[in-house]
Amino acid sequence: MKKVVFCHGMPGSTADAELLSKANPGIEVIALNLLSFEPKAIDAELCDAIDALVSKTDDECVHVVGFSIGAMAAIKVAASRPNLVCQLTLISPAAPLFIGDFLPKMAGKSVFELAMKRPRILRFLTCLQSLLTRFFPETMVKVLFAKCGAAERVLLEEETFNSIVKKALSESFVQSPAAYLAFISAYVADWSETLSAVQCDVVLWHGTNDTWSPVEMSHSLKGVFGENATINLVQGAEHYSTLIQAEL
Repeated sequence: MKKVVFCHGMPGSTADAELLSKANPGIEVIALNLLSFEPKAIDAELCDAIDALVSKTDDECVHVVGFSIGAMAAIKVAASRPNLVCQLTLISPAAPLFIGDFLPKMAGKSVFELAMKRPRILRFLTCLQSLLTRFFPETMVKVLFAKCGAAERVLLEEETFNSIVKKALSESFVQSPAAYLAFISAYVADWSETLSAVQCDVVLWHGTNDTWSPVEMSHSLKGVFGENATINLVQGAEHYSTLIQAEL
């Protein structure tokens, strides 16, 4: 059975991989818990983890998948170890903020601006999100999806999807808030120079109605990656509704 290594989003958890598996029943999705790694050394630590996985198989290299902000981790691994990553798939990728004017179109604009300019306020906000997630998880889910469209609202009607989202919120805000904040801080920094070091083929999947990671992000990434990249636009889909349709 084909295996892929999966990097989840933020907030997120390894349970995000269950959504990817829906469109890929014949593929084993190995999810890495990004909240257990140090963002500043994510490429080295993830490479060590992937090396350990590869050593247990006959594969010489791996297919790495990055979802949302998890795309940053996937890209850094592919850039630092081109011999280890033979294919990169980025789903609803959150591209570096420094390669385009994306913030005005991002549902998480206020969070990212706080991370860049007012990190103390963001820490306080995360504490509030932790309390809300712990005692009123349904309300926190509604807050997270307040600006979503029809495609995500359909998903919210599914009990399994709600369970996955609640796990993402709990692991990020309640169990590992410091790790979550560290990833957000790493994301808003300028890591755009990493893109040019990616040598493998890149496949991009993006919903045309994504409100978290605007579709312009994938277009910009394709422009940087050049001929090695292809883009699949999912008409009418958003963030998670693209994840459940992406085929590997």
